[in-house]
Amino acid sequence: MSFQLTEDRIYLQPISLREVSERYVSWLNDAETNKGLLAHAQAATLDSVRAYVEARINDPNTVMFAVFNKENNEHIGNVKLDQFDRLAHTCEIGILIGEKSQWGKGIATEVMRAALKHAFGQLNIRKVLLAVYANNPAAIHLYEKLGFVHEGCLKEHVYAEGQFIDKHLMSLFARDFHL
Repeated sequence: MSFQLTEDRIYLQPISLREVSERYVSWLNDAETNKGLLAHAQAATLDSVRAYVEARINDPNTVMFAVFNKENNEHIGNVKLDQFDRLAHTCEIGILIGEKSQWGKGIATEVMRAALKHAFGQLNIRKVLLAVYANNPAAIHLYEKLGFVHEGCLKEHVYAEGQFIDKHLMSLFARDFHL
């Protein structure tokens, strides 16, 4: 795939091994940046991130994009669509904005909007699902703003920051997605 999805300040393109860098590894090893991700048993390394990205590139059930800032073409994060159910026309979405300088500026909203447009418009998805931890209120707010609704909660499902945290399940139907 060699195409781009664009919004005002960002563009997405299929991730490649070129994006695997020490900076990318540092995002995954930063507690504040990765608090919404599954806990890592071990610290990320260049080799482990390269293997992860390569596996996603070769997985026909995953579409993973690198997120770039239009202003300077800097790789600032990733977004992926995976767990496709071809019969039910559903998938899951996950996002990581690794560059903290991009937080709080509406960048994640643009990234999600671009990925959702692709899922609903190009991939014939009718429902996108996600999981978000209760210790990430900014992400929950973002998802609600985009139209995601709560479908359930797995109580005290993950251990993070010295406590058990709820895992919220949310979804958005194509018919409810408004640009």
